[in-house]
Formats: sequence, structure tokens, C-alpha cells
Amino acid sequence: MHRFLPRIIPVLPLCLLTLAFAGGADAQTAFSLRGGPTLDVIQKAHPFQDNNGQIPPAGEYSGPLFSLNHNWPTAPDPLKDAPWQKAIGNGPITTENAAAYADALKQAVSENARALIMHYDSWDAAKAGWYNEPWLGTLREAIHGTYAAGEFGPAIFPDTGLRVTFNTNVLTYYDQRAAYSLDHFWARSAMKPTLNTENAQFVEGSIVVKAAMFASTDPSQPTGWWDAMNGAQEWPLYIPVGKATTPSVWPSYVAQFDIIVKDSQSAPQTGWVFMTLVYDASAPGDVWDKMVPLGVQWGNDPEATTEGAALKENWINPEAPLYSTQTLGWGGRLSGPNDGGRNDIVVDGKPIKNAPDSGCMSCHSTAQWNIDKHKMVSFLLPSFPTEEQPGFQLCNDKGERDQKNGTYICSPAPGSADWMKWFQNRRGDVPMDQGSFATDFDEVFSFKSLPLWWAATNPKDGAMAVQDAAPAQRVNQYTGAPLPQAQQ
Repeated sequence: MHRFLPRIIPVLPLCLLTLAFAGGADAQTAFSLRGGPTLDVIQKAHPFQDNNGQIPPAGEYSGPLFSLNHNWPTAPDPLKDAPWQKAIGNGPITTENAAAYADALKQAVSENARALIMHYDSWDAAKAGWYNEPWLGTLREAIHGTYAAGEFGPAIFPDTGLRVTFNTNVLTYYDQRAAYSLDHFWARSAMKPTLNTENAQFVEGSIVVKAAMFASTDPSQPTGWWDAMNGAQEWPLYIPVGKATTPSVWPSYVAQFDIIVKDSQSAPQTGWVFMTLVYDASAPGDVWDKMVPLGVQWGNDPEATTEGAALKENWINPEAPLYSTQTLGWGGRLSGPNDGGRNDIVVDGKPIKNAPDSGCMSCHSTAQWNIDKHKMVSFLLPSFPTEEQPGFQLCNDKGERDQKNGTYICSPAPGSADWMKWFQNRRGDVPMDQGSFATDFDEVFSFKSLPLWWAATNPKDGAMAVQDAAPAQRVNQYTGAPLPQAQQ
């Protein structure tokens, strides 16, 4: 069963994943699959191409286009006097000092983040020392290099003034230390990665950031469709809108900005700290100042096995804007509005809509690659693995296993031993499953770039195109997870 890719080439979050739902007051709005690149397109791709080949006409857009920065450093600068560590006295991060840590970590990237978000016309990634991952060009739109993620509607964000359904696109950058690991793993050509745990590890102080943009799917409401985004930075994207199959230049709002840092001193149990910033229209200052912490996570709280249990490795900002708190994961674990830590699941034959079942670190702790099977063995969400597509058991809305038509994830019971497999504090050099090698919390390696690399560099009988794998199945472009059938 290693002859094909997942049902769709997924788009990784830095902070988690999104599974959306059709309609209903208690559910997210389903994402309509537009399809991914065909196998022919993938196998003609090269690892460093800038975009999917669709360029906006000069009459629609005359600004800069995304240019992939892959001149990765061959030696990292050593970490000295990290301000985020000094902010908490060079000790462990706790719920009491996490706010100070968050402020210092945000400040550490502020110069480049402000330039990227607010002054894209003069943005220079190479000068900033921010780099990109290989093999994603077939997914990237041309203007900002973003790739499709999820789609959400008003039902998931009640009482926030949301008036349309919106889709999300994301863009990831690696700093100088993190990019050294790209070079260490992929080498100069990115054609023959070194498939082992050691080469997939990040050096201390590595920082990875991800921006998430929200765009209306209503052609009649390009802007002004959500009170929560009033005054947010607008980014033009070259994407399809509504039911269109061809792209056009369309405005989006920069709404979320994730920052993760390799910090074994502050987070000795996992070696990483995850932070999510969200746009707060009521905050003072410019649009970057208005990106405030939603929360910080540095462990999976494996001892918190029930909803409502106190979390000791997770801090949520009590002053975060309302909309950003409506998508938190299991037990209130960190999960941003782009990330979707709530999914349709079946537990012991009972369907549960919009169940909180994940969090930033539980998702990223699944980062691993099985060389023999050419895939990740365990899915990003709690589930039961299977050799059948899409690699985990599916259930229908009656609570029955239905691998052909099921749109729910057959899930272990929350808090059970099988469920808690996803909520352990493994370090980044420890894979979730035996027979796999660990990729140090980086799902871009394991869930995105490696599947695309495998499809591109192997004979056609060694991989299948997205539509060849499951032409009728609706899945989320962020995760590859199933979606309900579209409402008529």
C-alpha cells in the first residue's frame, strides 16, 4: 500500500490542521475540493519552482511575485542570549511566565514580520534571512507563494460579525538556523533527501513562522465581511473565488501568524514551544502590533486526560479576541482559527459533530516518515490506522465503519490509551511509530514535501495522482481528512 499519495496533497499548518464540516449551527463549513496537481504536473515539477504556473495578467496585478528562497545556510549561527529565554530567567516555561515568553518571541521576529506583512512591495526574503521549503511549487499561488488550507463559515464563529464563508491560505518561512536543517536534510539539489532522524533535526534556536490569510468566497463581498478583521492588513492572492475554477486577483486579510522555536532549555519535555498570534482589531498600534498572542504551548499535557482538567503545558491569553478562542482543541489546548482542532468523529458507534480532538503539539508530534511505505503511518488526528485509503478508518453518520463513503473519523475514546498516543511528550527525535524516523515536529517534511518529492521522483507506477487515488471523495486541502457530502 505504498504505491500512492494521500488523497490530496495536504497543506500543513505550523500549528495544526483543519477538518471542516457542511452546514449546521455547531459545525464548520465544508471545504469544496478544487483538486490538486496531477501526477504529470508533479513529475514535471522541480523542487525550487516559485508557483503553480498561473501568473496574474498585468492588467490585474503589477506588484511583486513570490520568489522562493532556497539558498539555505550550510552552517548555523550558534544561539546566544536568546531574548525569549532571558524573559523567563533562563528557566522552564510555565503558565505563569508564558505571557512574557510570548512577548519576547514576538519581538524577536517583529522586524522581518512587519516588513513581510506590511511592506510586501519591498520585501526581500534573502536579505531578511528567511527561507522556504522545497517541492511546494505546484501548490503555490504566484503573488505571495501561499497555498490553500481550509474554509470556514459563520456557524463556527458566532457573535463575531462574520457575514460570509471564507477560505484560508498559508505561507511558511524558516529562519537562518531552521533553514540549515533544510540544507542538512535535502542538500543542495533537494532530489535525494537523507532519510533519517539525525538529519531531520533542527538546531537549538531554530524559528519557523507561518502566516495565514483569510479571503471571502463571496464574489459580491471581497472586503468588509467580518467585523473581527476591521483594519487588518490586506494581501492580494491569485486564487479561484466562489465556484470559479480559474484564479483571479482577490483580497485577503492577514489574520493569524504562528511562531515555533526549538528551545530545549525552556521546554525540556518536547524541545519546542509553539505560539499563535491572531489579529485583534481593538488592540492599539499598527497591524503587526494588533497581532496578539492567542496562546503558547510547550507540551501535550499527557496527565490531563479529561475535558476540564488543568493544563500545565498550555497557556491561553485571557484577553485574546472572542473569535480566536472558538476553535481551541481538546481540553482547551492551543489551536488557532485557521487550524481547526475540532472535527467530526465517531466514538464507540456514536457520531459526534465538531468534537475537540487535537492541538498544535499533538498534531506536530506525529511528524515522521516510513521509508518502506513512503508515507506517515499514523494520521495527524486520533484515529485507527489502516492500509486502505486514506490510511485511517472512516465512519458514516450512523456510527458505522464505512471506508468507501464515510466522512467521519473513526476515533478512539477521548482520554483512552489509544487516544493518548497523540498526547504524549515525545521529543523530536522520537517517532510516534516504530519503523518510522522522526522529523522533529516538522510536518512540512513528513506530510507535505516528502510526499510531493516521492511522487515527483519515482516512476508513474510508483505513485498516483490525487484524482486517481479518490476522484469522488471530498477532502480538506489542509489535512487530507474526509468531508461530508456537499449539501444540495
